[in-house]
Amino acid sequence: MIVRTVVCVCLILMPVVLGAQEKREMRSDVLAQAAVPATRNIKAPEADVMKNDGDASARKKEGIAIMKKSIRYSILAALPINTYVVSLLTWDWGKTTKFRVGHEGWFGHNTYTGGSDKVAHMFSFYTLMRILYNVYDYTEDGADSKWAFSAGLATFMALGIEIGDGFCKNQNGFGYADLTMGLIGIGIASLLEAFPAVDAFVSLSAQYIPTKYFRKHPQRLKWFMDDYSGWRFMANIKLAGFRYLGINIPEFLRYVQFDIGYYTTGYTTYDYAWGELERTFNIKGKERNVFIGISVNLTEFIKDFFDDKESLACRALQQPFKYYHVPLGVDHRFRL
Repeated sequence: MIVRTVVCVCLILMPVVLGAQEKREMRSDVLAQAAVPATRNIKAPEADVMKNDGDASARKKEGIAIMKKSIRYSILAALPINTYVVSLLTWDWGKTTKFRVGHEGWFGHNTYTGGSDKVAHMFSFYTLMRILYNVYDYTEDGADSKWAFSAGLATFMALGIEIGDGFCKNQNGFGYADLTMGLIGIGIASLLEAFPAVDAFVSLSAQYIPTKYFRKHPQRLKWFMDDYSGWRFMANIKLAGFRYLGINIPEFLRYVQFDIGYYTTGYTTYDYAWGELERTFNIKGKERNVFIGISVNLTEFIKDFFDDKESLACRALQQPFKYYHVPLGVDHRFRL
């Protein structure tokens, strides 16, 4: 009862106390102004500084917003335009007005590249989707619109490239299999971005070592994308993911990852001295290979050089090794 009474009294008297305090402060200000006129000049610069800081902060936020907007729309415009220009110069797009639909098959022995080009489509759009997602996650401040921009643009690119191939003489035409594999790559990337716990355990990567032909003809390296005998595509299973779940595994296991992948040899003219003649007669043979291996997870090594694992420099240096597999390990192949 005493406590309740004291609280009620305080609540009743609070307006009176506040009013009295306000009057005292106003009276004190008047007296101080009359007695020491210079006091007023002391507070003015502080107010100006606070106002300037507020204006600077507002200008900074506005500048960041403009920058994010510029990045958002410049990529939306530049990526399709640049791809179209490069394709016109490299893939001979637009040389025919007759739209062709190709039937390359999937991973059969007698297909175009034994399926390497299909896995390449999947990996290419997987990488593109992950890069676009990280860009638009920044420009959209994490809002759901990042999915519309990243997945939408990646899907538009996958479809647009196949339509371009349909009007190209040197390509096999519009490929449903290529488009399907591209969409699968976009789907895998979306899944890993949506579920970081899964991403901590599994990712896709590629390994490229130029074939003998390209090592002798470095001027042809602009065609390295078609040098399928030099490419290996794989899924990496990373033991470091256990740390993400809070499971305390031995330190050395952070650097271990298991690989399972696919590659082919003998399907391109670069593999032979006599080109199409040897491939026609299958002298050296066309091989489709599945492999398993164990290798080093270099992204974990990068983290060891930084105290702040989430710093921009640390995350930036990890990016190449998230997509390119450095051949530091052993593997065993199974020929199909």
